[in-house]
Amino acid sequence: MMKNDKIIVVFGVAILIFASIGIYYWVPEKTEMESVKANEFIGVTGDLKDMPGSITVSDSCPFYPLIATPLAVNYDENGERTVIPLYVMNFTTPSTAITRLKAQLDGSKQGEIIEDDESAKNASLRIAKDYWDSSEAALIIEYDEPGYNLGVVATPIASYLRIPVIVTQEMDSDVTSVLSDLGVKKTLVCGENIEGYGDVLKFDSVDEIVNASIEIVENKLNQKVDYITLTNPVDAWPPEVLGSVEFNFGPEKIKTSSMSQLVGALLGMATGKGSVTWSYTIPSDYKYALIKFEGINHDAENSDDMGDSASFTMGPNLKELPFGLQNYEAHPGDTAAGGIAERDASGKITKDVIYSETVVYGRGGVEYTIGASGSWLVKKEGEVSARVVVEKLENPVYPMMKCLSSVAPYLTAYHGGIIFGKPEFAFTADDNIITDSGETCPGIYVGGKNPKLVPISNKHFFDEIHDPLNTLLAKLAGLPMNDDRDIKGLRDHYKKSPVYIALVGDGTVLPNYYYQNHVEPIGDLDGDGVDDTPYYSGGGTPSDVLYGNIDPIRYDWSNLANDVYSDTEEKYPFIENIVGRITGWDAQDADALILKSVFYNELTSTLETWKDNFGLLVGGGQDFQKPLVRYIIFGDILKKVKRGEPMKAFTGYAEMTYKRAASEVVEPLGFNLQGALYEEGMAKGLSEETLYKIKKSTLLNRLFFEKWQVRKLVGEGSVIGGDIFESSNFLFVNGHGNQQLFGVGGNDIVASGLGGPLMKALLIQTIIPIGGGFMGPGGDLSAVGDYDTRTVSNMNLGPSFMWLESCICGKIDGMYGRANIGQSLLHAGVASLIASPTGSNIGGGYLEPKKTKYDLPIQTYLKYIRAKGQWNKGIFPDAHFGEKIYEDVCADMKQYNTSVGLALRNAKNNYLPADAPWQLWWSPPLNIYTGNAMLDIELANNNYADLYKSTASKGLSPMMESKYVSFQEYILFGDPALNTYEPCNEGQ
Repeated sequence: MMKNDKIIVVFGVAILIFASIGIYYWVPEKTEMESVKANEFIGVTGDLKDMPGSITVSDSCPFYPLIATPLAVNYDENGERTVIPLYVMNFTTPSTAITRLKAQLDGSKQGEIIEDDESAKNASLRIAKDYWDSSEAALIIEYDEPGYNLGVVATPIASYLRIPVIVTQEMDSDVTSVLSDLGVKKTLVCGENIEGYGDVLKFDSVDEIVNASIEIVENKLNQKVDYITLTNPVDAWPPEVLGSVEFNFGPEKIKTSSMSQLVGALLGMATGKGSVTWSYTIPSDYKYALIKFEGINHDAENSDDMGDSASFTMGPNLKELPFGLQNYEAHPGDTAAGGIAERDASGKITKDVIYSETVVYGRGGVEYTIGASGSWLVKKEGEVSARVVVEKLENPVYPMMKCLSSVAPYLTAYHGGIIFGKPEFAFTADDNIITDSGETCPGIYVGGKNPKLVPISNKHFFDEIHDPLNTLLAKLAGLPMNDDRDIKGLRDHYKKSPVYIALVGDGTVLPNYYYQNHVEPIGDLDGDGVDDTPYYSGGGTPSDVLYGNIDPIRYDWSNLANDVYSDTEEKYPFIENIVGRITGWDAQDADALILKSVFYNELTSTLETWKDNFGLLVGGGQDFQKPLVRYIIFGDILKKVKRGEPMKAFTGYAEMTYKRAASEVVEPLGFNLQGALYEEGMAKGLSEETLYKIKKSTLLNRLFFEKWQVRKLVGEGSVIGGDIFESSNFLFVNGHGNQQLFGVGGNDIVASGLGGPLMKALLIQTIIPIGGGFMGPGGDLSAVGDYDTRTVSNMNLGPSFMWLESCICGKIDGMYGRANIGQSLLHAGVASLIASPTGSNIGGGYLEPKKTKYDLPIQTYLKYIRAKGQWNKGIFPDAHFGEKIYEDVCADMKQYNTSVGLALRNAKNNYLPADAPWQLWWSPPLNIYTGNAMLDIELANNNYADLYKSTASKGLSPMMESKYVSFQEYILFGDPALNTYEPCNEGQ
């Protein structure tokens, strides 16, 4: 080769090397970025190529729903909305709440999918390329926690502008090329470390996004903001797990505690063979401990047919603590009430299990004790086991319902609203949460099982949630909010022009406000030095009232808390705005709850018979007397009861409430009545085969068990509650319950099953009322028909509106979502649920007028006969407490065709002025019913006997404490703007 040729070759290679380096390092030239303002986006409307029939995204990444939202709901240049279903789904174990909706709404539609093996960045770029033809703007969200915290608040803006959401960690060529191809000229940016593209509006705070959202809704959609979503993005970022330990116990055999095997159950109690105790210790360096509990009933073959279950208690072995706290601080429940059974394709139980989660603070080094027992109707013994995993958390802000914030933009965009959400809304125990005496608050990390924590939590609510919300409301109304004197103007404005406030999150990230409760107190109510808290469920009334009440007296959480301003001389509290809460087992179920509102008309349009049906179930055990003769015999002489305590004894009260509701609620609304009174309303009954097995199970049963008697009450042919549930649009249920179940059985079934009519009559007059109404030979015969989490989660309900008048079923504070009966109802299909997180009041339990405190048998019976004649003429005494509020809700719906949320707000505001003059002799709560007879007796004796006396001993009085509880307690789960179908309105 010639010398010159070598030079040419070397020169050529050098050129290739430089060229390759240039190609490798070249990126598209960055567009010069300038800052812009929100009003410069008002004219933007992206151009979509097409829209799929629906979009389904994996629940594995909280950014997926944000990416999908502007495709699922968006607005054209005229502000006209287009919406398709957005499903959040676990592709491995999908929630039936979602799969049923997909089957109903999708049909043969072609849907888009974002699966969990696609990165958020790639998914967002693909969606943008595939569905947008062009877009002048885009929303850029940084792929990290700070980016999500801002992005979840900003995403509705993307729907209003019909622009894509891009999630990325950097503005690399993959991103900029897509933006360039779409013709993007400006971007809204959420994130600390990302620049944007073109002209940029970079958000540095939630408040900036809220201001921009208001401007765009008002000027782009040309409407006032009348829907605010409060959420907390922290629920998508659980604390890191720093370590864990595991403990396994059993399986161990124990004797049954079922009352249907009375002798065996009593012997098991006496010998200790009816239960087993285990213990474990939380490692000493676990300041924040997540306790994951799994309890199993290994003899589950009869669980569905007989109601068999295993029960578990759990609490710290600290002798200085109250007895209730030692037993129930981390109470899981049982495999029926609190448990969700694992089932095969045919629905058969393969694993009868309860799983729960509890977070405790400051319990490092503390030993916890687990108590296990079992109720098997015909088996003499069974096996139980437990598994505990304790995880060390980085911090205590652990949501019990995870990632709900990710679906908040879809709900908000549908309603043309704005999102207000901050991590600071959450509240838990921690080192900096200190009482006035300088103490920390070890124990459960939120709520009523930690009395010292409550006043601090309530102060946090005012400072971090209520005050900022009022500031936002003032901005929307164009009113000043400089000091407390401006509150009156704000209150007056929203009294006349309320807005919707949807809470999307659980009780940890969006806490309840706790009121003192005279029946279920927080701490030492009467000042005798004894903690009065009922630790089985927790004390106080956890309430959502203050999310809608603008002017409560600051930091007042007394039982009789009033407002600063009021239209009444008494300063009764008034709820200005309309509040509802979106919750669920997880993001899948929360999304399903939203979809049932968004597509309510589509879902109900084909349910011709269902939508005209009203299910009315009123359970037993609500009639109360003060029987003078029995007080003398069982109180003064035998010392078995207290003179002041009303007893469960027939008066006709429950029957009256049933007939009154049929006449004054069901009929005016135009519904077809599907009703059941007492045990007839159970979810399911006992089969003939089961009755035969009970008869043969023990010698006592062989001699005295009367199959005909039990068959007539709770046999399969006598029970219709489950059918009513699955075939009714409106549901009203009144029964005993707790946070994990409710039931409609009463004294009748508890007294049945051992002996004929004479024995039953004797038991109803003696043992049953003395034992609180739950103790007797038939105490477990109704378990199969209880509406517990195991049963309800397996039901297939329509998008019903349900009022649940039962104790504690609406409790979510500190509770694992799947363990709550209210959440199981939503999972099964209910679209709107109103339930109480505390003990609900019974309107005396007697027939009015009642002129004397004590009752005589003949007197009570004659009053009942006279009252029946009045009922047949349609004449009823007025409703009170929760039933009064419910009647007013339904009246509002009938007369004004209002949404559920507005009707509830109006009914609550009317309640106290209307019901305050009414006087009553006593107001017993709807007793906590656990489904475990022995536990029911213990709770009644330890937590409620003295309190019954305190409410009853006042004599005839207004009992305003109870009435304030009724005002405070009821929580709406579901979209507050849902307007349901009533035959008297939409049906005509």
